[in-house]
Amino acid sequence: MLSEHGGAIDQLIDILHVFMAVLFIGWGIFFIHCLLKFRRRSGHSARYEPVKGKVSKYAEFGVAMFEAFLLVGLSMPVWAKYKNDPPKQDERLEVRVVAEQFQWDFHYPGKDGKFGRTENSRISASNPLGVVGLDDETLDPAGADDFVTVNEFHLPVAKPIYIRLTTKDVVHSFDIPTMRVKQDVIPGMEIPIWFTVQPDATTDKIKEAMTEKFKTAKASWYRLRHHVAVEDHKSSGGEVLLAKGEDLGAEYKAGYEKLAQLAKAGIDELTMQPRNPLEVVCAQLCGNSHFKMKAQMYTHDEAGYNAWVEEKSKKVEFSPDF
Repeated sequence: MLSEHGGAIDQLIDILHVFMAVLFIGWGIFFIHCLLKFRRRSGHSARYEPVKGKVSKYAEFGVAMFEAFLLVGLSMPVWAKYKNDPPKQDERLEVRVVAEQFQWDFHYPGKDGKFGRTENSRISASNPLGVVGLDDETLDPAGADDFVTVNEFHLPVAKPIYIRLTTKDVVHSFDIPTMRVKQDVIPGMEIPIWFTVQPDATTDKIKEAMTEKFKTAKASWYRLRHHVAVEDHKSSGGEVLLAKGEDLGAEYKAGYEKLAQLAKAGIDELTMQPRNPLEVVCAQLCGNSHFKMKAQMYTHDEAGYNAWVEEKSKKVEFSPDF
């Protein structure tokens, strides 16, 4: 599991699935038994008195007790450990996340660790959250080094992440499926949520672990449409037909033509990996373009994350002649 708390949630889900399977099989057998035993037959008549057998009562009591154990003994401790102990302020990375139809805005405090104020009147294409101080440092020094990314979420591994969720318009649901992180986002409220990415769960290592070889003749463009080549794939004559980092194309027809070209050139196997295996999605139907509401997520080691912050903190200067 990619997050520290995700393993406990998966274990709980596994237990619930096994329990539901046992219940389904047990009740299914009992149902078939009733259909056969109490079917309409000559010489038999219906009995209207309640059944007084003890086995069914013991079974119902046992199911109720196990469900209580699942709730009190397993679910509540996992929930309490995850939700009742937020990381300390001096140990966590804090990020404001603002949802809107149909994108995610990520507000980072910059190298000083302090968020600048925001004002709706300052919202613009280059300043989607209206951070005061971005354009004029004298208005709010705390916001001078802040930066906002749209649909691009970067975070370090092995460090508690504390997210402050809010929304500009309708109800959304912040969801990182691979981290087992999910929280509804409500207009007018700021809701915190926190988690820690496992130390070895950097994006590069995840992509490396997900690298696979695919038989060209049997490859499906649909399955590989979000994959890229890990190495150059060359014909017998040395021509590069699929370069490292290149994909099979965004369209069905072009993708299958590419696969046919590779197979014809004698390339039997493709070595590919996901372009980016991590993403943030909206789990709440929030409008007619809900499906577009996705953000790419990147996890870095400490040095990689600091380098990214350094790069994003640089001011972009435009030439007056531009």
